[in-house]
Amino acid sequence: MKYDYQYKITFSLNELFDINYIKNVCNRHPNSKILVEVQNTKGMTSSMIRQLGSNVAIRIAGGFDEERCKNGHFTGNGYTESVIYTRNETVKILEEIERIESGLNKNWSDIQKLLYVYDRLKTGIMYDPKFEHKLSSEIRSLRGLITKQTVCVGYALILKEFMDRNGISCEYAEGYTNANGTGAHSWNIVNIGGKKYPIDLTWDNTAFRSGKSNSFDWLGKDIPTFSRSHYPVSGEKTQDYEHTLSQIDSQIIKQIYSQMGIGRARDYRSTTYYGTRKDGSRYIVAQIGDDRINNETYYRYYYVDISKDGKRQLPLILYSNTNVTHLVDSKNFGKPIPPNYEEAIDNILFSRENIADSIAKKTYYIGKVRKSKVGNKFELVSSYHEIPKPEEKRKLFMYPTRRFTRSDGSVFIAQQMFETPHKANGIDVMRYDIFEMVNENGKEVLKRNTVFTERNFFKDNRQNMIDDYLSRERLDRKVGEAGGYIGYYDANGIRTYNPDLVKFFETSKKVDIDSLSRQKKHTNTPIVKIPSFSELKDLASKYEIFTDSKDPFDPDTSKIKIRDIKTGQIQTDKSIIDRAMFANIWLISAGVKYYQDEARPGANYAFNDSAEELYNTICKQLLDSCKCKGVIDTVDLLRNIANNNRYKHSREIIVNLFRSPYQTEIINKIFLQSLGINRQVQSPEPLYTMSYAGELAFGDENSNAKGR
Repeated sequence: MKYDYQYKITFSLNELFDINYIKNVCNRHPNSKILVEVQNTKGMTSSMIRQLGSNVAIRIAGGFDEERCKNGHFTGNGYTESVIYTRNETVKILEEIERIESGLNKNWSDIQKLLYVYDRLKTGIMYDPKFEHKLSSEIRSLRGLITKQTVCVGYALILKEFMDRNGISCEYAEGYTNANGTGAHSWNIVNIGGKKYPIDLTWDNTAFRSGKSNSFDWLGKDIPTFSRSHYPVSGEKTQDYEHTLSQIDSQIIKQIYSQMGIGRARDYRSTTYYGTRKDGSRYIVAQIGDDRINNETYYRYYYVDISKDGKRQLPLILYSNTNVTHLVDSKNFGKPIPPNYEEAIDNILFSRENIADSIAKKTYYIGKVRKSKVGNKFELVSSYHEIPKPEEKRKLFMYPTRRFTRSDGSVFIAQQMFETPHKANGIDVMRYDIFEMVNENGKEVLKRNTVFTERNFFKDNRQNMIDDYLSRERLDRKVGEAGGYIGYYDANGIRTYNPDLVKFFETSKKVDIDSLSRQKKHTNTPIVKIPSFSELKDLASKYEIFTDSKDPFDPDTSKIKIRDIKTGQIQTDKSIIDRAMFANIWLISAGVKYYQDEARPGANYAFNDSAEELYNTICKQLLDSCKCKGVIDTVDLLRNIANNNRYKHSREIIVNLFRSPYQTEIINKIFLQSLGINRQVQSPEPLYTMSYAGELAFGDENSNAKGR
């Protein structure tokens, strides 16, 4: 439907938005429809628009500029009107923009501003499951800021609007997800420091809805992968992505995200599930995090039971392998859900009996509802008694937790996230995650604040400490003021701060991509991801260890290289070299027996189920020892494996892994670098032979020489 107006006021791209001029036109024509056209809302505020009458409509072109609407493949002329907003809609849109922008720091670089806005939009606006039944004006416009639902076009328009307002060059791009011209899609390209970076906010929201709480996959996606799934139409400004676009290093994204403290304040309205059991009882559960441990994903949940009279009970923090966020997303989009799956979540996983059973076992791990897989189908547990809660999993989730009640009756739950104090600027600090249900605009919303302090406030029972030091207002304020550092409440009830820690946790420092890239090159210590077991197998099948020395006993290890088995090409990528070297060491060490016609000798034994279980156990213990001691503890590893692992070859494999100083140093370096540690504090202990290792670990050379 075409928008009718009597007068039109147009501001060009570089023209300053003049509210007084618009008001004068409105005063001269009080009974006429007036259309105001702007390229973007830069310089515009909600208070300005409130001064206008309801006879004024505003067209915010953004990605739908005049040229695109005339020649666009998807947009066409019909989209000209989709970005025309009433006076009241414009006010609400600007209010939401201003709310999000209130968290922007004027000192931040362009990449910091982009990352902040990207995170807020990804977690705050969901893909509309009913998009097929809605008008383009609702889902392909800035109205998603009001409704909190949109589609790819809306995401791209909204992100561009924020970038335009903050002086960051950003293209709205449209095209296809397939080379054959199918799968219409929209995304963005930002220009920072003279380089163009591709962004797909829609697809990162999809990852977020599937349970990945901190996904920035499509902000730092490698260009070949992005190019194979994003084909711009011929009229787009940027073409030939392989040669025109650059990638933002994913490790730099994580570093900036951490330094800015973006994740230290979060709400969970989009990951909250309202469950009803078959007996009519109700509960609320919100996914508040996810973590990958030993090649398995675990989810953290805030849980509140609701009594029959509708009162909220005291909250709990629970852990499970079951992804409730994915269930919510499947329900919203009408995706197939396994039979009885939701019922099992309501009546077994989050049953009062299962939760009580976990607490009785001194853990908040409640297990999972999927029991076993037969073909493509999963068998579900029929009772909480069938949910396994082995000791090694129970031990993963024993964080100290305490509930607090303020004098006004408000309740929050806090969790101590560091088992022991960590160093910050050389000072011991504790980290706590604080969760509280708050009322925002008449709706209950779960909020999290991550705070840092020198003192353990779990041991402080003073009511003033709870009411004042941990007040709702102060918790929110300290995230912005000091990155979550809250000092401590001394014996006299005085808030005390260490200026060195204020500086350390301060989040307004300017960081840019180029400076971090230079810093990373100078440190010469890239972050190395420990391969999962399946990745380990792939690396061992693709790469082999090769030496160009003619002397097989040459001690010069610099001549040892990694070679592609198919092409014979010598690998030069440092991160691949380290991981492939580790994979080949594992193959040689764990391939204790050979089968005829194996592509790589020992591969069947090195990559069987027992070997996988052993590998995951080894990785966890080596990471733990690196965190605590700054070095892999090979002797302690051998002791623990010998006492706890049932695989008959486990002791032999451990000794094989660390049979030389060279192999031991390689493995130590990889595990240190996976934690971002670039300095080795001491040398790891090689194990050499079974007898030597047995004497080190058990003081009994004879028993271990037999390999028992």
